[in-house]
Amino acid sequence: MALLLSVAVFVTAASTLALVLALGAVSSQLDRLVSAQSRLELLSTISGRIGDYALLALQAGHEPPHAERTPARAGRVLAAERTREAFARLEEALSSYVGRLVGEEQRTLMAARSRTIARLRAQFDVLDRQVDLALQAEEPATAARVALDVFAAGFGAPLSQAMEEERTTALDAYNQVRELRERTIRWGLAGVALAFLLAVALYHLLGRTLVNRVADVAAAAAAIARGRSDTRVNVTGHDELSLAMARFNRMAAHLARREARLVADQKQLQQIVEARTAELRAANTRLENVDMARRRFFTDVSHELRTPLTVILGEVEITLRPQKPREEDLRAALLVIQSRARRLHRRVEDLLRIARSESGQIELDRSLFLVSDLLSDVCEGMAPLARASGLVLEAEEGAEGLAVDADREWLRQTFDGLVANAVRHSPPGESVRLAARKEGGEVVIEVRDHGTGIPPDELPHVFERFWRGSAGTREGTGFGIGLALAKWIVDRHGGRIAIESSTGKAGGRRGTCVAVRLPLPLPDITLEAAQ
Repeated sequence: MALLLSVAVFVTAASTLALVLALGAVSSQLDRLVSAQSRLELLSTISGRIGDYALLALQAGHEPPHAERTPARAGRVLAAERTREAFARLEEALSSYVGRLVGEEQRTLMAARSRTIARLRAQFDVLDRQVDLALQAEEPATAARVALDVFAAGFGAPLSQAMEEERTTALDAYNQVRELRERTIRWGLAGVALAFLLAVALYHLLGRTLVNRVADVAAAAAAIARGRSDTRVNVTGHDELSLAMARFNRMAAHLARREARLVADQKQLQQIVEARTAELRAANTRLENVDMARRRFFTDVSHELRTPLTVILGEVEITLRPQKPREEDLRAALLVIQSRARRLHRRVEDLLRIARSESGQIELDRSLFLVSDLLSDVCEGMAPLARASGLVLEAEEGAEGLAVDADREWLRQTFDGLVANAVRHSPPGESVRLAARKEGGEVVIEVRDHGTGIPPDELPHVFERFWRGSAGTREGTGFGIGLALAKWIVDRHGGRIAIESSTGKAGGRRGTCVAVRLPLPLPDITLEAAQ
C-alpha cells in the first residue's frame, strides 16, 4: 500500500510540475502577445493623432497670420499634446516590457525599437516647431504644407516599419502559444497512457492480491451477518491487512461466544416469561373471583335491605291514612321517616340495578311513548324533592309530538337520578329545567341546573362506577353509581350521554347540563301509536 501511494504521489508530482512549466511558458508567450498588441494599438493611435494634427495645422494655415487664438490653432495645440501623451505611453510600455525580458538578444532588439520610437517623437517635435514658424509667415498655408510634406517623407516609413515589427512579434507569440498547446496535449496524452500502463502493471503485481484478500474478508463478513458465526478467513501474510484479518477472526470468535450466551439467556428468559404468564393467569382468576364476590355482595345487600325498607314504608303509609289522624309532632316524624326511607330505598335499588347491569340479567321492555309524558312523570315525581330544597323544577315546551321507542321505566329512573343530582348540587332559589328537542335523527333531552358545577379535571371520570369526586357536596353524597347507571341505560338504548359543566371560575354562570341523545323511532311508527 505504501508503494502504491508512493507511485501515485510521484505521478501526481510529475504531472503537476509539467503543468506548471507548460503554464509558465504559455503565460510568457501570452504576455509577449498582449504587450505587442498593446504597442501596436498605441502606434495606430499615434498615427491617427498625427493625422488629426496635420489637418488642424492646414486649417490654421488658412487663417490670418496675426489672428487671435482660433479654434483651429487651439485644436492643433491640443492635438500636439495628445500625440506626445501617446508617445509617452508607448515608451512606458516598451520600458516595462524590456524590464521583464531575460535574454540579452531580446533586450537589444527592444532597445532598438525604443530608439526608433524616440526618433519618431523627435521628428514630431521638429514638425510642431516648424508649423509654429510657418503659421507666423506671410503665407502660412504654403509654409505649413511644405513642413508637413517634409515630415511625411521622413516619418511614414519608420512608423510603418515599427508597426510591422510589432505585428511580427504578436504573430510569433501567437504561433508559440499554439505550438505549446499542441505540445502540451501530446505530452498529456502520453502521460495518461503511461499512467494507465503503470496502474495496470501495479495492479497485476500488487493490487490483485490485495483485492482478493479484501474480497475474502467481505465474504466472511456477509456470512457472519447471515448467522454463520463460525466463519473464519485464511491469514497468509504479515502486513497490515493480514493483521486486520487476524483481528477479524478474533472478532468472529467473540461474536460466536456472545451468540451462545444470548441463546442461553433467551431460553432462560422464555422460561421466566412462561412462569410470569402462569402467575398472571392465576391472578386474573383471583380477580374474577373477587369481582364475582363483589357482585354477589351488592346483590345480597340490596335484597336484604329492600325487604325491611318495604315494611317501613308500608307502616308509614298506614300511619298517615286520613282515617287515622295523628298529632302534628307524630306526623312530622313520620314524614321524615318516609323521606329517609324512600331515599334509602332508591339507593338500594340503584345498587341492585348496578349488580344486574354488570351481570347482563336485565332486558329492556321497549314501547313507544311521548317524551312530553316522560318529562311530566319526572317532574311530578321529583317536585316534592325540589320544593324541599327550595328549588323550582320546570319542563320547557318543545317536546310536543316527539316520541321514542324505549323502556319507559328505565328512562324515568335515569332522569329521576339526573334531576336528583341537579337538586343536590343547586343552591336554594335556583331552578332545574328539563327540555327536549329534535336534532337530526335524534331526540335530545337535557337536564340543566345552575349549581356548583364540576371541575374540568373531574369531568372525564363522572361516568366511572363508584366515583364520587374530590369535592365535597351537600347532603347525600351518594354511592357514585347514578351517572354510571344512567350511561349504561342510555348505551343499552343505542343513545349517547354527555355532560357540560362550569364552576364559574373562568367567567360566566356556573352550572351543569346533562344531554341524553336517543335515536328517533322508525318512520312507520306513528305518533298515534305512541299516544
